[in-house]
Amino acid sequence: MKRIVLDTDPGVDDALAFMLAFSSPEISVEAVTTVDGNVDVEKDTRNALQLLEFLGRTDVPVARGAEHPMLRRMEHAESFHGTTGLMDAKLPAPKKKPDERNATRLIIDEVDRLGRDITLVAIGPLTNIASAILADSTLPKRVGGLVIMGGAFGLTPYGVGNANAVAEFNVWYDPEAAKVVFDSGIPMVCAGLDTTTHPDYRLSSKMYEEIVALRTSRSRLIEGLIGKIVRNYNGFSLHDPMALAYAADPTIFKTERHRVEVETTGTQTVGMTVVDRRRAHHVDDSSGPHEVIVEVDAKRFHGMIMDRVARGG
Repeated sequence: MKRIVLDTDPGVDDALAFMLAFSSPEISVEAVTTVDGNVDVEKDTRNALQLLEFLGRTDVPVARGAEHPMLRRMEHAESFHGTTGLMDAKLPAPKKKPDERNATRLIIDEVDRLGRDITLVAIGPLTNIASAILADSTLPKRVGGLVIMGGAFGLTPYGVGNANAVAEFNVWYDPEAAKVVFDSGIPMVCAGLDTTTHPDYRLSSKMYEEIVALRTSRSRLIEGLIGKIVRNYNGFSLHDPMALAYAADPTIFKTERHRVEVETTGTQTVGMTVVDRRRAHHVDDSSGPHEVIVEVDAKRFHGMIMDRVARGG
């Protein structure tokens, strides 16, 4: 079983990732940390608490994290996720309270407690992860690894930006934090736009209709979360669930190793995750510090989504 800390900015696709994480027997979520991103961190934290109560997992601690990027002020993504962050979904006000620790402290505490038995899974901006690394420079060597939803690497025809022409939102939102993390040496696997936006790996309108037809509390929540988006975009890109699916079962995915640099100064390219593929600069597969998902077994991935997200496992 993979024990994880889930760092998140819920977020409609984060909500689906919660459902996947807590319905996967391969994963034990030890703690949740929240970060400013899709909506502000106060809303993020409320959403995380609400989702845990919906899933019956009030035993999992939730620590509030960074209130803004390290050096910038960026725009939230409420135009996509709705003003609450959960679009049209309605959940009761949470009774559970956040942990007294902040996210950085909780992450370090979990690494101290579990060492290489803990994996960090970050599906929002990387501010909390960077803060933990800056607070404890030994963390990248002591943790079991890091799985992120982030980046647009240009390794498939779909690896282009969504926050600007070349940058994915989570990296773009706090590029300085992303640079700290990518440069830290922490073992990383990246689920980026190269595969999350690939038409073959998205949640189709047909799959959505199958979910709605279940008429359960879970399917009604999913309908509130993504129904409007599915109608507007003829489907839904499973960004954050893909990172959790990798954590649960890496055999569904093909990855490549590369050396990735994060752009922090370009006026048109801030947040770009740059892979240098020039022949003279080629990084051998065995030595590249960053793994990037480049291919997905769509049948198995979609089966996991339908079984665990839609039906609860």
